[in-house]
Amino acid sequence: MSILLLDDGLPFPRSLFASGEQGIWLDPSDFSTLFQDSAGTTPVTAVGQPVGKILDKSGRGNHATQSTGASRPTLQQDSNGLYYLSFDGTDDGMATPSIDFTGTDKVTVWAGVRKLSDAAIGMIVELSASAGANNGVFYLAAAASAGANYQLLSKGTVLAAATLSGIAAPITNVLTGICAISGDLCTARVNGVATSVATDQGTGNYGNYPLYIGRRNNASLPFNGRIYQLIVRGAASNAGQIAATEAWCNSKTRAY
Repeated sequence: MSILLLDDGLPFPRSLFASGEQGIWLDPSDFSTLFQDSAGTTPVTAVGQPVGKILDKSGRGNHATQSTGASRPTLQQDSNGLYYLSFDGTDDGMATPSIDFTGTDKVTVWAGVRKLSDAAIGMIVELSASAGANNGVFYLAAAASAGANYQLLSKGTVLAAATLSGIAAPITNVLTGICAISGDLCTARVNGVATSVATDQGTGNYGNYPLYIGRRNNASLPFNGRIYQLIVRGAASNAGQIAATEAWCNSKTRAY
């Protein structure tokens, strides 16, 4: 796939962060961003190796790490030749340092994933250690309440949740979450098909918390599946940006 350059001259999706937007972009297909250890001293050179650190390509420096060897996802390659992080559904997970989203009450999340089980809820990505215990948070989860679904949650002081039902594992999808606290916007998209709720989300902006990937607080709700791409942008995204980023994620995932 050729590199798309937008008006700002930055390669896409890096251009999503061209105006100083806070966020993260994790790209397991880029070996230069992958390390076997959390210190980032031993590069990943082949599939099957653990990933203890993955560098953030957004330009914001929000790198994700896992210090516990047994809890590191592994780099794998699927039958299409596409690379992904494999999470074992038991104890794998990663986390960033605190990311300061306090300047915005809007966020857009994209993820190319494959979920392998609907037996229990699996946290794909979550801001803060627990959406229930904290305000100014969001998450994207698989198999909420052990169902054949995905769920997007957004919360100022009151939570709203959009559930995409009837999506049984094993399945590969490109997911998008579009959230705005003051606008009471919580729209979840799977392969471009949207489900929205307009529940009152209370007040405030998103918080300054770590971003947990593959497991809640590195302690519970482990995701059993693959993450091909993960992009979180602390801003509203227009229809063109949403569609272009979904297409980018799909080029790395081949969900549809």
